[in-house]
Amino acid sequence: MPSFLAAPLKILLIGLSAVSILFCARLAGIGPAALLSTPGTLAALLVFLVGLGFAAFLWWLASRCFTLLRDPATTPEQIAALRDLPLALPEGTVRALLALIVGVIGLPLLLFSQALALNDAIAGYVNGIIAGVFGYYFGARSSTPEAQAARRLGDALEGQQRANETLRTSEAAARDAAARAGQPSRIAEAMATLERQLSVARILVQRLGPALPAGVIPPQAEGWLEDAERALGAARAAGGRGAGMAELGALQSASAALTGSGSPLASLLRAAAPLLPAAAGGPLAGVAMLLGLGWNLGSAAWRRFRAHLLEAPHDPALFEPGAITPASAELRLADAPVFARLFAPRLAEPGFLAGLLDTCLREDAAERLWARYPGFASPAEAAQGLAEFRRALLEDRVEADLSPDLVARIAQSLNGAAPGLRPAAAARAVLPQPGGEPAQAALQALALLLGELRESHTDPVPLLAELTP
Repeated sequence: MPSFLAAPLKILLIGLSAVSILFCARLAGIGPAALLSTPGTLAALLVFLVGLGFAAFLWWLASRCFTLLRDPATTPEQIAALRDLPLALPEGTVRALLALIVGVIGLPLLLFSQALALNDAIAGYVNGIIAGVFGYYFGARSSTPEAQAARRLGDALEGQQRANETLRTSEAAARDAAARAGQPSRIAEAMATLERQLSVARILVQRLGPALPAGVIPPQAEGWLEDAERALGAARAAGGRGAGMAELGALQSASAALTGSGSPLASLLRAAAPLLPAAAGGPLAGVAMLLGLGWNLGSAAWRRFRAHLLEAPHDPALFEPGAITPASAELRLADAPVFARLFAPRLAEPGFLAGLLDTCLREDAAERLWARYPGFASPAEAAQGLAEFRRALLEDRVEADLSPDLVARIAQSLNGAAPGLRPAAAARAVLPQPGGEPAQAALQALALLLGELRESHTDPVPLLAELTP
């Protein structure tokens, strides 16, 4: 059947149904006059019409609900929202209809109780039924706002919990993904750190350690080297960036042993620290500053710096022509106790200081001093005084090489190191003073290590920044 005929046909059938009912009533002798003259018949007709109306309403309501459920566009949220519609649809529909039926039928019965010749007992029963149904229905509905609020609150809390759980799950997944994504770079960084520290530890333990006094290098350092080499070998065997958490933990553990307070480099720094007690920031900071300064010096300045730290024999090539003048030599004479005692009274003699300086810079200076300048107790004292004076002259040139700009730059680069290795803000270069044998041996070992680092172009400042002495 064509769809455009459905609506007219439906109207026609409804009209025929109504006409047939009226026609049947007329055949039965039930007309308007008869209904109005007989109250019982009128009440029965009203009840019948009310029943038909509610049956039609229920059919319409069920049809609408099924249509809504069959619609693919209907969401679960829309179905859940039906509970908040008027008459508490759909969960309170039957209850609401029962209350309406009782009200629509019961109230006319009470109003027309006398016309229907109902006794007081029946009227009382009807009144009780109406009061009970209305009281139950409206009493139950009066708590609906609170129930709806509680239900909404529960739904909101449940939704919040689900959202929080989803957020926690997503955050955990993101952290795991970030950890997995960052793990290759962490492993590569750990390998690079361990390789740097291992190269320094090998020099200290295997090459310089046997010549140092006992106790300067920890006795377990050989085991640390083996652990570090084993960790690096395992990481390389796993493919470097393809290594897992076990390899990363082994790398970090080996690095901690070579950068901790008991590591070979940290132990050597502490052993040499007593030679710089007045360094700004502490003795350890002074030693770290010396290493940074030595690595940044030019070739000629580095030779003078190394010769001063190693207390090397005099080398005339360390001084440029004209670098030492009688005036500068006079300033350094006080740092040579033997010369200061013998020659301080003669400084006013014309040409005395120039002649003394010329004698001290010659290869046979000790013999010339003993033969030309009386006052020495023995040739050994003359040699001792000469060594003191030459060391004072070399120290003067080294201090001139350490410019304030270079000192400030090295101090700033050490700001990322451990607190014990950070120089003070107004730090200045302080050269080591003579000390005991262990401290002097440790300082000379650091000077030799610095020479190795200069040859391999390895800046010691990042190595020092990784230490935790």
